[in-house]
Amino acid sequence: MELQLSDNAEGGIARAQAAAAKASGARGEGLAGHQKRGIASLDERVLFFLLVIGIVALVAVWALATSPLVLYGSLAGGVVMIVLWGVIRLRRIEQIKRERVREADAWRSEKSK
Repeated sequence: MELQLSDNAEGGIARAQAAAAKASGARGEGLAGHQKRGIASLDERVLFFLLVIGIVALVAVWALATSPLVLYGSLAGGVVMIVLWGVIRLRRIEQIKRERVREADAWRSEKSK
């Protein structure tokens, strides 16, 4: 038996999370940060699914192609896709590190008051 939330319940959860984020931040900055994290998470999921579709397409090409040019070209495309994913992932990690440093600085400044 699988439990599913209705659209109203999901909307209620989203409103509660947004209200909590808004209440936790000064002048609505908490809500903006919450929305940015949500958008970044969605971006990562979309990228992940696009990469999965690309890998499935590569497997299909490798299974059905007879031309060496197509095989080696798709292999090069796969390598480029992996490198691109790595670069995007590294940028996201650096962004998270900068965000954590800003939060730590904000906590230190609040603590020193």
